[in-house]
Amino acid sequence: MTTRPGATGSAGAAGAAGAAKAAGAAGAAGTAVRRIAAALASVAMVQLAPGCGRSAEQQEADALLHAIDVLRDAPSEPREAREALLAELERQPASTPPAASAKDTCARAYRLLLDATAAEARVRALLEAPDGAAGPGALADLVAADAKVKESAEVMPRCAEALAILRRSGRRGM
Repeated sequence: MTTRPGATGSAGAAGAAGAAKAAGAAGAAGTAVRRIAAALASVAMVQLAPGCGRSAEQQEADALLHAIDVLRDAPSEPREAREALLAELERQPASTPPAASAKDTCARAYRLLLDATAAEARVRALLEAPDGAAGPGALADLVAADAKVKESAEVMPRCAEALAILRRSGRRGM
């Protein structure tokens, strides 16, 4: 049997396909992490940038709106990157009632959602464990995660409403 240079058998092709898939997944995760890092840097730049005649409250609202937008638009995986964005939102100053409402409501909605996805990941890992480590605690974790997802879904519209109020108040000069 003659083979062409560079040709691989079906096992080699399968191995190459698996390696390419793994490299693609690693590359996608790296790209997501780089995007999140860039987003965090842009949040910092918004906070440090001069206001171009805008009041401190308007600058604060702009930074808060930006932090929430970045969190909302971030990919759901890797979860750790989204956790970092939520932590950044939670550190944002909010000295006016509209800013405090938007920050608190949106941070709560996303905290519930991220806590639920973390619990779901723990349950998934238990179910996939070869030693069958999933027990009654896994079911309780799953029920708790479901409740947090539902609560987050109830809070998200209030987050959107608080953001709309913050945007309107920023246009009026708070």
